[in-house]
Amino acid sequence: MVSVPAIENGRLTWTLDVPPDRELAVRAILAWDRLARQSPGRLRPCANEECRLFLIDRSKANAARWCSMAVCGNRMKARRHYHRSRA
Repeated sequence: MVSVPAIENGRLTWTLDVPPDRELAVRAILAWDRLARQSPGRLRPCANEECRLFLIDRSKANAARWCSMAVCGNRMKARRHYHRSRA
């Protein structure tokens, strides 16, 4: 992978020089790295062990647990409620 600099309209721009079949993967890795450096501790896996997604915690307290409250959060809360009510 090579980043190639260019000057367009008086501004410095960078373009990736990668094979087309790898460009999406390279861009994803670069975005992941940028996010991990700019917001350390905000990028983490979902707390649902059955989920393979990650979340970007934008909450003030940095306490988000699930990739989606509507999907994983609801499932986990319903599961806990079910186990509590059965006990």
